[in-house]
Amino acid sequence: MTNVLPLRGIHLDPHNLAAAQLFRDRWLNRRDALANCADYLLTNTDTTVEHAELTALQAYADLEATNRRERIDVDATTSQLVVLRLSDGTPVALTVTDLLQVLKQARQEQRTSVIDRHRQRPVLIDQ
Repeated sequence: MTNVLPLRGIHLDPHNLAAAQLFRDRWLNRRDALANCADYLLTNTDTTVEHAELTALQAYADLEATNRRERIDVDATTSQLVVLRLSDGTPVALTVTDLLQVLKQARQEQRTSVIDRHRQRPVLIDQ
């Protein structure tokens, strides 16, 4: 078993590419890692800016959630309500109004940043 096949011509999943790029940039702050990841996806895949940003954000969230028991309950979440399940299963309900209040407070405390400085989006709440 000494034959090694090249990966040329094989379609690699953008989510996996994003996760790999984020792992390479794991020592950077979140904003810079996400910006680099979105740029990497734009350069190396056939995608739009919006899809590259979303893929980078989803991959980051997946990596960040590793070994966590808390999660977003996608079955209970709607377009107006995010349900967060704590480690003991307790649901926490966050409405659009609740989330906008969190964003407003973070902006007042200057704890927001953006991935793409030219387009001023997407907005991140800094830790």
